[in-house]
Amino acid sequence: MDFCMKWGMCNRVNYLVLTAGVLLASACSSSKSASYDRSPAASAYGATASYGNYRPVPSTPSKSPAALYREVNVHKSYIPKGRYGRKVRRRMRPRYITIHSTQNYSASADAWRHAKALRTGRLRAHKRRGGNRIGYLTWHYTVDEDVAVQHLPTNEQGEHADFDGPGNNYSIAIEMCENRGNSRSATIERTAKLTAWLMHKYDIPLRKVVPHYHWRRKGLSPEHKNCPHYLLDNGHPGAKWQWFLAKVNRYYKSITPGRPSAIPLPSAPRYATPIATTPRPVPAAAPPRRTTVARKKPTSRPKKRVSRPPSRYYIVRRGDTLYSLSRRYHTSVSSIRTANGLRGNTIVVGKRLRIPRS
Repeated sequence: MDFCMKWGMCNRVNYLVLTAGVLLASACSSSKSASYDRSPAASAYGATASYGNYRPVPSTPSKSPAALYREVNVHKSYIPKGRYGRKVRRRMRPRYITIHSTQNYSASADAWRHAKALRTGRLRAHKRRGGNRIGYLTWHYTVDEDVAVQHLPTNEQGEHADFDGPGNNYSIAIEMCENRGNSRSATIERTAKLTAWLMHKYDIPLRKVVPHYHWRRKGLSPEHKNCPHYLLDNGHPGAKWQWFLAKVNRYYKSITPGRPSAIPLPSAPRYATPIATTPRPVPAAAPPRRTTVARKKPTSRPKKRVSRPPSRYYIVRRGDTLYSLSRRYHTSVSSIRTANGLRGNTIVVGKRLRIPRS
């Protein structure tokens, strides 16, 4: 079955074997003027991981989040603070994960080359009202067959999806490289692992993992971009996208709270030490228990309480009231007034009051 489609003036067709006997062809990029446009609610087509006629990939062994993160091989290469795409910092609490493809077919356009372009401010965009807000393109991760390079902290907004819409305001953006010589299958695999790890870290459900196509770019035609084009069917999410979500879900479900080595061993090794040796130290601990009997002498303390005088004295401080003193010493206001011969509730700072015991 041929999913090949033409887009713009590009005549290059790339093929990717997604499952045995199924050949999926990539869609070409849009016009050059729209290639820099990285443009609300949960995705209807991302609600489940159903994947049509494609057979699911066998489940992966359980692993810790840290182990999965190491497999992704993330390297941080942030855009400088206060410059270029980070000249204006907008905080973000991630709710979505948006998947892109770079549509940059140059042989050198790997993840590190994109990181350098972002750091030096080379990826400019037309700044306009209702459009790009900062004059640059920014996103969070770029992934190729070998590495995932992080350009922005995940608590900062990027400029990659829908200008001032929820795609930019609430989603972590992942760009997949398409440079010549790069393995597309390895790139998709690494992207799926990174997506699963981000889902686990930020508690993002699978239905909120969406393609760039999901976000509406107001003022552009078409409003929904064909991106990532090789994971869409005829420019729309379909079987290929569901196949990708199933791969992400497979890695997400393999994550365990801790390392597999932290799982308790079988019960047999617990009895490797002779059982008879464990009760023997108990008699040795008996003498300290006898010494604790001497501590039961506090029986004389209640007699001291009986011998205490029936009242106490207090020097009035600033801010004190009869009510606060009654609460502090567990007595009543009338008792304090009677003990001190007071007719009202007024007390003077520095006066020595007699506080009766209840």
